[in-house]
Amino acid sequence: MKKNVFILSALCLAAMTLVFSGCKKENNDPQEPAKVQTYQMSVQASKGADSQANGPRRVISLGGGGTLNAAWENGDQVTVRNVTKSADLDGQLAAENDGVNTQLNGTLTGAVSVGDELLLKYQTPNNYADQDGTLEYISANCDYATATVAVATVEGGAITANADAVFENQQAIVKFTLKNEDGSATIDAKPLVIEVAGETYTITPASATSEMYVALPGFASQNITFTATVGSDTYKKEVASVSLTNGEFYQITVEMTKQTAPAYKEYGPFSVSSSQRVNFSQGNLKYTKSTGKFEFMTNQYDMVETNGDVGTDYASQDVISLFGWATSNINTPVANTYYYPYETDDSDGAKYGSGITSGDVNWATAHANYDWGENTGDLGTGWRTLTKDEWVYLFNTRIVNGGTGNGKSYTAGKSVNGKKGVVLYPDNYTGAAYTGSNWSTFEDAGCVFLPVAGIRGGTSVSEVGSDGYYWSSTSNNGTNAYIVYFFGSDAAPDATSTSRSNGCSVRLVKNVE
Repeated sequence: MKKNVFILSALCLAAMTLVFSGCKKENNDPQEPAKVQTYQMSVQASKGADSQANGPRRVISLGGGGTLNAAWENGDQVTVRNVTKSADLDGQLAAENDGVNTQLNGTLTGAVSVGDELLLKYQTPNNYADQDGTLEYISANCDYATATVAVATVEGGAITANADAVFENQQAIVKFTLKNEDGSATIDAKPLVIEVAGETYTITPASATSEMYVALPGFASQNITFTATVGSDTYKKEVASVSLTNGEFYQITVEMTKQTAPAYKEYGPFSVSSSQRVNFSQGNLKYTKSTGKFEFMTNQYDMVETNGDVGTDYASQDVISLFGWATSNINTPVANTYYYPYETDDSDGAKYGSGITSGDVNWATAHANYDWGENTGDLGTGWRTLTKDEWVYLFNTRIVNGGTGNGKSYTAGKSVNGKKGVVLYPDNYTGAAYTGSNWSTFEDAGCVFLPVAGIRGGTSVSEVGSDGYYWSSTSNNGTNAYIVYFFGSDAAPDATSTSRSNGCSVRLVKNVE
């Protein structure tokens, strides 16, 4: 089991620049084609402070005498590729002892000739995408180094190299310090998301912090975007033309700007229990894949029109509005496999969030990680998804205009701007029921319209314009969750559920104090 030990001391504020150079010897002498054979190979290998005599390769040296050392552990596995012949050799070399220097020994099978260039690679699981901001994580999951040697002899079933193998870093290590926009104070974030060179790295510390160590494969002249979640706030920073060199250590302060949520309209109020009232958002929830941003639709009757054709390939669309349950793009998955808003796998509903009866997670804790309103910082704070019981109370229990149910607290099967759906009347509404005209008057009175936006199964959308499916935040078993379902002039907010893998509409609310 790999367990590299990183030691960091006396850090300075400036990065040390390490320059790697070398040349490739070309062998133009004609040779007999090498046959595939099995060989023994042994080579001395170094990484760590003791290798400095061979140049500052695997060692990151910092000002003030500090060093960041990586050590071998007995049994560490190194793969070998014959660069000259563009072929991997079967087998591996293994470290014989702990320490910064070791002997690598092993059995290799392949075609090898004198003068061939061999690439030796040590790589732990290489999980850069999700890190926890500690050196311990980097040691166990992101240690990546290579060395190149030339074949000196191939005799008696043994390969010898022309020199020791001196391993070079294939990643940079950065200590990020997060501050507010003017640099006057640090900000404690969980998580920090870094987007660069087409890759996304999510750094989720055990608890919110302003300092995180991150391993990143080197890159040159790339734009980089930082997004930090600080409590219920979102901070961002975009920097142009950034370069990180493999083998270097950097300390970078990122001064980030707090994002201001848009001023969305609210409609209501609506009672959802005997003691709680809410306002509804200005429209259904939508997500844009290219920007990674959640927004509310501009109008209550808006739907993503490209989803309207039966059989539309949902996976190819940039703007989407039918989400699998619990796909709120949470930063720390609790027990669910699919948690991004664009998930479309419909093979197992249980993978979309942990069920309330499954027993594998504390629901009170998990629920906060599943709610679109609590995990979509683009929308501002306070938004949430109604529970099943709240939907039932909204439709069937509260009294409006002296009564409840269809024609009193709501009217189903009516059209707004050519879109069919359900009109909900706020608690204090005293006017006539909606008949299909003068919608602006009803909207001004606080009425809410839920359009029939259909349902998605996998990547295929159907029933747009005829049936509406809206998620609650309540699961009813290991694979399903409760919904509000309406079609024609009927609405069913109770005892109706569907697979959590299906894509349904989401309409968020905010508590009214």
